[in-house]
Amino acid sequence: MSTSISGSGPAYIFLLMEAMIDAGVHMGFSRETATVLVHHTLLGSTKFAMETGEHPAVLRNSVTSPGGTTASAIYELENGKFRTVIKDAIWACYRRSLEMGGKCSQVGPNRVSTDSLFGVGSPMSSDTRSHHPVEPPTGEMKTKS
Repeated sequence: MSTSISGSGPAYIFLLMEAMIDAGVHMGFSRETATVLVHHTLLGSTKFAMETGEHPAVLRNSVTSPGGTTASAIYELENGKFRTVIKDAIWACYRRSLEMGGKCSQVGPNRVSTDSLFGVGSPMSSDTRSHHPVEPPTGEMKTKS
């Protein structure tokens, strides 16, 4: 199950980064500048979330002024079903991992260890994940008809 979020998660984040960088270039930034802006935005946001321990909704609301530019952007994301698309992608990954017999959670020649992405000893490394068992989902898995 963790593969659906942490194993494949970097690909989701990289896709978000691509979209943000491409939007920046379309707005007139050089690709290099847009990339630096996106890197620092994601790094700073993640660091802030980890340091505060606040729920992401609290953090999002704290940086969103009513009627402001961020509120307009959030409206577009919500109107475009951003959350639903992300959740559906994670469930698709989970279903595929079940079809594959859970094999995609293993590190292999064509896979990247989360240790190399996050560093051994980080909350995402394999040496700490093993101490935090994941409970299986309860109830029926939601599928698209």
